[in-house]
Amino acid sequence: MTRWPLHVYYDEAGNRVTPSSGTQLELYGHRITQTNNPDAQQLLAAAHTERVRPLCMCRNDGVAMYVAKVGPEKYVIKRMPDSGLEHAHRCASYLPPDELSGLGQVLGSAITEEADCGLTAIELGFRMSKAERAAPTGAGGGGVSDSVAADPNRLTLRAVLHYLWQEADLATWSPGMGGKRNWRVVSWYLRQAARGKFTKGKPLATRLYIPEPFNVEKKTEIAARRLSAWAPMQQHGSAQQFMMLIGELKAIDPARFGHKLVIKHLPDAPLTVDDTLLARLNKRFGDEMELWQTDDEGHLIVIATFSVSRAGLATAEEISLVMTDRNWLPYESLFDKLLLDTALDARRRFTKSLRYNLAPDVPMASLVLTDTETPTAAFLLTRDDNREAVAEIATGIDVWTWVITEDMPALPPAVDHRLTLPSNEHY
Repeated sequence: MTRWPLHVYYDEAGNRVTPSSGTQLELYGHRITQTNNPDAQQLLAAAHTERVRPLCMCRNDGVAMYVAKVGPEKYVIKRMPDSGLEHAHRCASYLPPDELSGLGQVLGSAITEEADCGLTAIELGFRMSKAERAAPTGAGGGGVSDSVAADPNRLTLRAVLHYLWQEADLATWSPGMGGKRNWRVVSWYLRQAARGKFTKGKPLATRLYIPEPFNVEKKTEIAARRLSAWAPMQQHGSAQQFMMLIGELKAIDPARFGHKLVIKHLPDAPLTVDDTLLARLNKRFGDEMELWQTDDEGHLIVIATFSVSRAGLATAEEISLVMTDRNWLPYESLFDKLLLDTALDARRRFTKSLRYNLAPDVPMASLVLTDTETPTAAFLLTRDDNREAVAEIATGIDVWTWVITEDMPALPPAVDHRLTLPSNEHY
């Protein structure tokens, strides 16, 4: 089998160099600056047809990657399933151990990756049509994301958002990303992340609506594209199909009947929410609502399933909320955000752990520092937390802990990153 070396570099400040600023890829001896280049796409198309494995040269012997087709004539290079730990921890294709987040509970059961075809099957724990039986309700009642949180074989609504967020690399951070994330960037990468994902044999992307950046001068064109995307869902009776929406919450306003969720970049199409669902939302996501009120620069992300009436109006069926900071990095509490802010102010590199289906009382790392000599998992603990449980899930990796009733200890030191470190291409 032919092997292609794939090179992407860091600059002297330790920031990942993007294709537009001089990245060099080497495929069959060809040096290219962008995988979007027609010549590079031709090489990737050939590799996809022949199932040739490129190599990420973050290790001396290289780590196998694969070529995926994400559009009619669009090819990208992706990390092989279950290979995140094989990459150097300073490589963009590195993933911390699954056990440090909620991913370990659902990977291989609710999420099944097939590298040979470049597709991923996901099992959902919530309804996508009226004909489906509703999931068992949990502590928060129906209409909330973690109603099946104990089931590792199906993703909650929140877990779907966390999975797409991670697949879009929005849970990773390096100092060079500062000031470069906005809704245009975030929404584009989320759409790319949804490609190649299937549920019940159907493309996830066809059932997922992510608002495009709103432009008042193009509001008619934008509305037309939205109506076109929603049109297949305008059914009635038991055949009524649901869509998923991911957007940033702007407001929850009273309506003539019930309330409406106003989504940023979707000003002309709020989601109708009845009083029962709103009460459950406030009960289950009270913490997220409070964090949103105190973080003027943050973004409260909504993922919801909704139906579309014959008149084209959207009604929410199930809702989940995830709080993110000014850089669109998710966090769960003020302590979690303080650690995040500390790492950001110190210009550190890290991966933010995401909870997926895990219950709030199940321990997981807050983040994993990837600019230390070896990867370091950071945990937030109370005095009564079981340290043995933390040690059990953090085997084979360094651990930093902060007992939140005490002063925060200094973060472990970063190593000098003024090195040429190959990696997978991304923004």
